[in-house]
Amino acid sequence: MSEYITVAGIIQFDPRDRTAGGKDIRDVAVRSIGNNKLVNITVWPENGDVPLSKGDFIVADGKFSQSLGQNRNGEQQTYYNLSATTILNLTPTVEPMPASAKKTTKKAADAVADAPATDDFPF
Repeated sequence: MSEYITVAGIIQFDPRDRTAGGKDIRDVAVRSIGNNKLVNITVWPENGDVPLSKGDFIVADGKFSQSLGQNRNGEQQTYYNLSATTILNLTPTVEPMPASAKKTTKKAADAVADAPATDDFPF
């Protein structure tokens, strides 16, 4: 049985690229928010231009399925899989601080260091 669902979570490992049926696809493991389950997401070429890396917060939707298998310890385990039709990376991007801002920050840090001690205030 497969259902269409949305999963939000944090990528747990660096994405793995592979080829299946002549298509380049990417596999991502996400720890889902809410139920804390590990969901294996297959990203198809249509969404291949979305940059993904370990630690990113993503939202993906698509066809959900689960399967039974053995883990590394030989124990029975349920695997949760999502064949993503849409994937969004919601991780904020941090751009490097411009050199002019670094100089301003340095001056601000110097001003804080030169500030009078709190004991110098009369109140």
